[in-house]
Amino acid sequence: MKMKENPSLYLSTEDHQVITLLLRSIKFPQGSALKLKEELSRAIVLGDSQVPSDSVGLNSKVELEDLDLGEVETYELSLPSRANPDLNRVSILAPLGVALLGVRAGEDFVWNTPGGLRRLRVVRVTRESKKASVHGPYSLV
Repeated sequence: MKMKENPSLYLSTEDHQVITLLLRSIKFPQGSALKLKEELSRAIVLGDSQVPSDSVGLNSKVELEDLDLGEVETYELSLPSRANPDLNRVSILAPLGVALLGVRAGEDFVWNTPGGLRRLRVVRVTRESKKASVHGPYSLV
């Protein structure tokens, strides 16, 4: 399996703004928040219509294949206020959420879990069509 090191990370202007506001609201970022801050600093920020449709952003639904087990799981990348494990909504501040941000369909990545490393492939990405807004579907509260 070939994995890209630091593949290009494409984000919409709206997602970038919302995630930046979220990170600014955290007084003492650590762990996943620090990693998210690093990822944000290397992002290529584009207009909503210019972001590749197969690139994971906020509210994207992502179909992942575990390359070792052959299992397929679907997650939705969300802000912490909408995260819900029962609905497979993963917070952008969770380790998996940070790992998913900007990944594109067909790409492989490694996710470090408490049970060890998982090798995953993004099978499909369905992007949310709503525009990001701190007052709309991306409410930080």
